[in-house]
Amino acid sequence: MKAAILYQYGESPKYAEAPDPIPNTGEALVTMVATSIKQLDKSKAAGTHYTKYQALPAIVGLDGIAQLADGTHAYITGIGGTMAEKALIVPNSGIPVPEKLSIPLAAALPNALLGSDAAMLYRGGLKKGDTILINGATGATGRIAIQMARNRGAKCIIAVGRLSSGLDELTALGADILINTQQDDNAFTEALIEVFQQHQPNVVIDYLWGHPAELILKALHGVITNKVNYITVGEMAGATIQLPSALLRSRKIELLGSGIGSISYKEIKEYFTTELPTAYQWAAEGKIIMPLETVPLADIEIAWQTPEKQGKRNVVML
Repeated sequence: MKAAILYQYGESPKYAEAPDPIPNTGEALVTMVATSIKQLDKSKAAGTHYTKYQALPAIVGLDGIAQLADGTHAYITGIGGTMAEKALIVPNSGIPVPEKLSIPLAAALPNALLGSDAAMLYRGGLKKGDTILINGATGATGRIAIQMARNRGAKCIIAVGRLSSGLDELTALGADILINTQQDDNAFTEALIEVFQQHQPNVVIDYLWGHPAELILKALHGVITNKVNYITVGEMAGATIQLPSALLRSRKIELLGSGIGSISYKEIKEYFTTELPTAYQWAAEGKIIMPLETVPLADIEIAWQTPEKQGKRNVVML
């Protein structure tokens, strides 16, 4: 079979021949149809993620859409790599894909939902009627976070991001308030404080971290009276921050992370079983949209090296 194979950390996977996987007891062989290229995939292949491959060479990809023996499609997580024509799964573990939902969108949504909806629910404790701030809202996962917060009944959604990256497009997705990060620190902080005086967040989902997080935490400290769950999901603006101890001691701000480990594998399985079907149905009804670009498996090396366009996710068709 053809597959995307990583031979060395730090390189792009190559389109190459691989032996068909042979299922052991308790495993099933499926035909893969599509899988998305995620930041997690790229970080793992670069050797910079905290999870590693057991050995190289390895087939990349963690999940995707498979065609089952009865001809239906399901979202699956692989026992091994999934960016290949065939993959191994645990039998009967797939999540059915609604007929009206496009295969590329079905492939791209689960990872984006883990970084948005699961983070809001399992780490942020988001409830209907809450106010949420999304920092880095113009990215692909940030846009999904806006839509899922709206679908789950958030009262007010504050979207923070760069105007040049499509911030003004986010109102159509459900954002109530837009705050541009492309201004000096004082203006940005003042804009945050002005909003917080009227709309105190219960949850913050942060895809940027770094200096923007420092300014948001400073603004929260100056205004809030309620508890805030501040969830870091990414570090696009920097891996570290300077945080005064007094800021956390004097306000009800809880800093939490969301990712593989802080959300357990049991919780991930639970999320896919109980929440993904609902999200898939919302997407089939047009309540979740996501710009996508599809590429053939043969072009994996080029697609891997090409930066995603703002707000879009690349999906490999197998």
